[in-house]
Amino acid sequence: MESTNNPEKNLMRDGNSPHQLKEKTKQRGQWANKREFLLAVIGEIIGLGNVWRFPYLCFKNGGGVFLVPYILFLVTCGIPIFFLEVSVGQLTGQGGVTCWRKICPLFEGLGYGSQVVMVYTVIYYIVILAWAFLYLFSSFTSELPWARCNNTWNTGTNYNLHVDTEQTDSSG
Repeated sequence: MESTNNPEKNLMRDGNSPHQLKEKTKQRGQWANKREFLLAVIGEIIGLGNVWRFPYLCFKNGGGVFLVPYILFLVTCGIPIFFLEVSVGQLTGQGGVTCWRKICPLFEGLGYGSQVVMVYTVIYYIVILAWAFLYLFSSFTSELPWARCNNTWNTGTNYNLHVDTEQTDSSG
């Protein structure tokens, strides 16, 4: 184990903790430089939801007026919680569950709760990506499935524009 002369490194070590890592475990990797860390964080933050869903939410909830509460909550909640997560992770050098366990064993539930939220978010993104891939691969067919109303999922009230256009062209 490394020396504990540095007070910053010794801050989160407790020899009496039952959750203390054994010496046989591998050391966690460290960032090579600040740029590598910054690019990894940006890659984690900016995703499909930011590109696809945010403009839709802005349009649905009032356009530019939606930006006022969005920026308010971003400044008061989003950025401070982000800095909390990053700083606790950097301080403890642990993952999402074990970092809270190191701070206070009662806070371990926060780590598990954040993992549950992450699982639901991943499921949501998988569904969005599945729909995107479905439409992408369906667009390679000669006739697009959504171009006509003679599909099994259509109801009797659908209006087929292509049929009416073809009938008008043949009669004139």
